[in-house]
Amino acid sequence: MSSTRRPSKAVYRRRRLALLILCVLVIGLLIWGVSSLVGAGGDEQGGASASVSPSAAASESASAETGESPAATPPPTPTPTGPAECAAPELVVSAVLDATSYAPDVQPQLSLSIANTGAEPCVMNVGTAVQVYTISSGADVIWVSSHCQTDPADEIVTIGAGQSITAPPISWVRERSSLDTCGTDRADAVAGGAYYQLVVSVNGIASQPATFVLD
Repeated sequence: MSSTRRPSKAVYRRRRLALLILCVLVIGLLIWGVSSLVGAGGDEQGGASASVSPSAAASESASAETGESPAATPPPTPTPTGPAECAAPELVVSAVLDATSYAPDVQPQLSLSIANTGAEPCVMNVGTAVQVYTISSGADVIWVSSHCQTDPADEIVTIGAGQSITAPPISWVRERSSLDTCGTDRADAVAGGAYYQLVVSVNGIASQPATFVLD
């Protein structure tokens, strides 16, 4: 009867080594497979992100083309401009008298005219608040309308190019005036052939003197 021969220790070692190598190969294949799957998923996500960016850029471009930018502001509206303020030398103020000689019982009627000699209309305050009538005899100031003026008023008017306006006349009662004689008796102006000069001003623009005689 024959006996069964057991494998040697060297054979066992070779078998264990082969089994270990096989296990390592299997584990390596598993790791490689998992890595491949993860990498493929990342590529798909990256492709999806890349596909969104052009759409966003196209949307921004469309907004810019249609002028829908929230930062855009409308241009300022120009402020309308009217006529300029009247000024010399285009504006001429003249003293106006109803006569050049007055009998003893006649009160001179004083007025003024304002002419715009410029090529454009202008705006000016011509009210009694800015009108001054001054009567003098040589260097002696006889009467000034603003000395005891009551209720002065403003009046803004537009004077067209080449046009003129005239103020309503006022009467001079042939008396002297001063700031300290308001409401009291005043001395009469000298008559008997005395010469006087009337100068008027509006807003500081003065006229040439107009000469008259009190008989």
